[in-house]
Parts: sequence; structure tokens; C-alpha cells
Amino acid sequence: MPDVIHELYSQHVYPPMSHPLSDPAVSAVAARMGGLEMPHPRRARILEIGCCSGHNLLPLAKRWPESRFVGIDLAERSIDEARERGALAGIANVNFHAADLRDFRPDDGPFDFIIAHGFFSWVPDDVKVTLLDFCRKHLSASGIATISFNIECGWKPRLAVIAKVRAIQQALGGDQMAALDILKSLGGPEVAIIDDMLAKGPAILAFDDFGPINDPWPLDRFAHAASHAGLRWLGESDPGDNIPKGLDHELLAELRSRGTDPLGFQLAVDEAVGRTFRSGVLCRDDAVVAERISSSAVLDFAVRAGVEPEDAEAKKLYRTVTGLAPACVPVMEVIGTQDPRMAARRVLEGVNHGWLRPRIEPVSFPSEPPAFPKLDTFRLLCAQRHLPVVDVWHVPCDFPAAHFEVLGQMDGTRSLQQLVGFARQQCAELAFAPWLAHLAGRGFFS
Repeated sequence: MPDVIHELYSQHVYPPMSHPLSDPAVSAVAARMGGLEMPHPRRARILEIGCCSGHNLLPLAKRWPESRFVGIDLAERSIDEARERGALAGIANVNFHAADLRDFRPDDGPFDFIIAHGFFSWVPDDVKVTLLDFCRKHLSASGIATISFNIECGWKPRLAVIAKVRAIQQALGGDQMAALDILKSLGGPEVAIIDDMLAKGPAILAFDDFGPINDPWPLDRFAHAASHAGLRWLGESDPGDNIPKGLDHELLAELRSRGTDPLGFQLAVDEAVGRTFRSGVLCRDDAVVAERISSSAVLDFAVRAGVEPEDAEAKKLYRTVTGLAPACVPVMEVIGTQDPRMAARRVLEGVNHGWLRPRIEPVSFPSEPPAFPKLDTFRLLCAQRHLPVVDVWHVPCDFPAAHFEVLGQMDGTRSLQQLVGFARQQCAELAFAPWLAHLAGRGFFS
């Protein structure tokens, strides 16, 4: 790996976070919707490339103790942190390696899931090729790789902002945040992009927008490179992202009426919405892939509510699902006595349009806080170290320092009354009861 990248990751630690788009419970659904019957992640071999300090992989290993996990990263410091946190949390089914992908020879494969989130667009072209070749060589016969990358059309205006920021820094000195503030003061159509960059903060900007390499590609270039490596594109890792949320219905109908091939249609969609990012699921080109998903496969999914639909018929199913919240429930439980084939079509429509959010397995947990709130070992460790706490949907949740102090007391030995007293001492402004209910609703105590 180029010295400039190794130097960045040696001197600075990428902020710990989980990546919901890489969650195998969701990407496995995307694979099956693409026609691939693949192993269940509860008993699988799962590799993450570019795992940083393990904040994405460790919650998955905690969730599925019968699976085997491997994480690799270029940064030795991050790998040391991942190993330490895994050991302290008692997570024994994961191994971490400090390694350059080009030199890595895994002993644990082949893998049913390979995750490379936030990697592809920030490495040189030879490493991109290595990643795709590695996936083809080390995926199991019906395994999938989830690879995210930046999209060229959406990044064009952002790259222009980055160039201006660097010009301001060269002329006036100062850091990127100060240069962004100067650029924002000038106004203009770039303010929304600048606000988004400022919201990320300097820790992420150094790796992301202003990384040593930031190389967005159009989808067709990525698809052709993947095909050349012997991989096949199955769709977005979140099936609801195949058609971006908020795309005007008339524009969508117009794009479909043009009669272009599927790849051409997706390229047109990217241009229409200025898409900046994709997270795709790929399999080996020799994998057995059906032309369409079967009704029985859909009926095996579990679903929870997404964005409320406009269609009256869709709302009926949507309201049934919301009535079962916060759980993610089996489709068969949702449809009841409805005709399975018709119900499967409606569910598939809901998944594709984002008003149903699918998983490969159900999730059920109490929506009320327990009498003695207890975080699992990894969540408790994160709370005590003021690191984002990952909820049941694999979403990272950050808190003010005083709130972390309260969370760090939730080891199952303290009653609600004791926690209320502690919270009053630490942060009197905290509305403890609704806050605790919110934590319970996100599965913190599952």
C-alpha cells in the first residue's frame, strides 16, 4: 500500500463505527432476491477487509457465536485495539490480522461473506484489482462479497469543493474545517455539500473526502471490473436502495420507458439523483443464480416497517407490520391467512420500495426497559470507553459524555431507581424515562 495511506492510518485512527449496509442479515436477503441461495450468517465464515478497530465486526461476532469471523486492516494500531476489545468483551469467534490485502493468505476460508466497506474508492487501482480477484478466489461457491464505493456522477460537485478547500489552505493555511467555513461564507449552490462535510467532522474528513486517494467510479466501470475478475453483480446490499428513495415517480416511469438494459437503467438513475455511493452484493460468476426469486424465498424473510407508502393497499400491510414494532417478524406471521403467492408479491414490492425493511432472520426483544438494565459485554465496554454503541439493527449510536457515564452503569446490578439517581448527578437535564425507553426500543437490552 502506498506510504501516504499507511502513514495516515498509522498516525490517525479511523473513528469506530458500524456499517448497517454491510450487515449480513440484510445482504443475505439482497443475495436471495438476486436469485442466489446462500448460507445463513448464523453459521458462516465471514471476513471483513479494512476492519479498523473491529467496531463493525465485533457486534456481528457477538450476535452469531456459531460463525467464524476474520478481520484484516493495514493499521497495526487499529488491529491491536480490535483484539483488545474483543478479548475484554469475551468474543472468542473472531481473529484480527494486521496485513496488506495484497500479501494476505487466509487460513480460514473459503468465506460465505466478504465485507469491504469504505475500502474500494480509497485505494490505488492495483489494490482495487486485488480486492476483486481476492473475492473471486476466496468466496465459497454460494458466498457473497459486499463492496461499497463512491459514484462518480454524484461526487463531481464534491470534488470541486475539495479542490477549492485545498486551494484556500494553500493560500491561507489552516485546517480543512477552517477552509470549509471560509468557503461557506461565500454562499452559493455548494453550501449544502459544505454543511455535509462540516457535519462529518475532521476525524472522518481526513480519511473520507480528503483522503490521500478518493477515486469515485461510475457503476458500469465497477461492474465491468468485477466481471473481468469473475464476479457477478446481484444488486444493492440494501434491496430498498436499488431504486433511490425520493426519486420522482414520473421520472422513474420515464427512465423505465426508455427500454435500456438493467445496467443502463441504473446508470440513468444514478445521474438523475446524483447518487454518491453504492454498496453492492456480488457472487462468483459460476454460482447458481435463478432468474427470479421464488414466492417461498420471500415468505422465509422477516420484515419491519420502513418508509410509509402512499398506496392504500400497501398501507394495510405496512400498518400490520408497524403494529408488531419494534420487532422484525417473519413474513408468514404478517400475512396470516392471505394467499401466500399474492402476499409474497406485495412483500417483495414493499422491500423494493423501502416501506418494508427485510432481514434473513426475525428479531424480537422486549420494548420496555428491564427492572435491572443490562448491556451485553461489548455494548457495556463501548459505553464505558465512550465509543458508539451498536443497536440491534447494527446502527452506531453516539452519546454525550455524561450519557455514556450513565450507560456505563448498566451492567445488570443496578435498579432503575439507582440509575435514575446516578443520572441526576451526572446530567440533570436528561429526561431519563423516555431516554431509557428509546434505548429499549433500539434493542440495547436484547
